[in-house]
Formats: sequence, structure tokens, C-alpha cells
Amino acid sequence: MSLEYKIINRNSDDFKEILKLNLEVFPQNELLAPINLEDPIMASDENLKIFAFYDDGKFIGYAALYLYKELCYLAFLAIWPQFQGCSYGSKILDILNSNFNQIVLEIEYLDPKADDIDQRIRRSKFYQKSGFCDSTHTISYLGMKYSIYTSSKVEFERFIQMFEFFQSKNYFEFNYE
Repeated sequence: MSLEYKIINRNSDDFKEILKLNLEVFPQNELLAPINLEDPIMASDENLKIFAFYDDGKFIGYAALYLYKELCYLAFLAIWPQFQGCSYGSKILDILNSNFNQIVLEIEYLDPKADDIDQRIRRSKFYQKSGFCDSTHTISYLGMKYSIYTSSKVEFERFIQMFEFFQSKNYFEFNYE
């Protein structure tokens, strides 16, 4: 495995592949907020960085990060299904952790009543294995509740400031706990 990456934008050839990948691996409601890559304004935001990852020149997945002051918000991490379970996700997180000090992300809240609770638990364990911790804070938008995970100690107020910044751009409405 020889994982390489490059930063791309919405005009790059591989951006269309990213949109196809999103449709394959994410539920529709998760593609809308907080960063909707199909929206030309959001996808062109100067604070958004899209890392495309390749193994031997083959596109295997991407990470979309939103930089806000010292925080790095991991909006999307996606691997093509045929490459999942091959340690690419962990290697991508290693690369991101070596490039950014304070990464925050969200995963679906671990609601024991959720139909997909097993998948949510697996996702939580995956991020914990890569050094992320549950901040014990949650955020809700578009009818979904998410737990906030961090790669290092992050003041919750900073995270909220970042989401308020998203809200000021009319990206979406949210509530936090």
C-alpha cells in the first residue's frame, strides 16, 4: 500500500468521483449539512480543503476538512466500499492527525434505540482506535443528533463558534448540548 494524496477543488477531475462516492456511502440527509459539496458556494469556500487519496494512482477515497481558526472540522471521510476494511481509513486519519493539531468531527449519536446502532458503535470504535475521544457534547441539525469527537482537547466553545460561523453563512441551523 502506497497511500498518496493531493488537495483538490470542485474544478478537479476527481471531484466528480467524490460526488459519486458520496451517493454510494452516505445517506442523503448527511450530504446536506454542515458542508454540502454539491452546493457550488459551499464547495468553493476558501476554508474548505478536500484531500483526495490514491493507492498506486487509483482513487480510493477522500477527506473534506473545514479550517476555522485553529480547528479542523472533518466534514467527510469516505472510502469506496471495495477498499473499506483495508486500513485506508486509519491511514488517512494518521495523515490528517500529522497535519492538523485539533480535529473535530461528529458521528451519529449512540442511541440504543437506533436501527443502525451496531454500525454507530463500529464507527465510534474506529475513531477511538485512531485517537479520537467523545467530547460528551452533542449537536443536532436536520432532525439528527450527533456526538462530537475530538483528536485533542478542544474547548467546546471553539467548536460552537465554528458552527455559528457556518450558520452565519446560512449553511444550516443547529442546536447543541
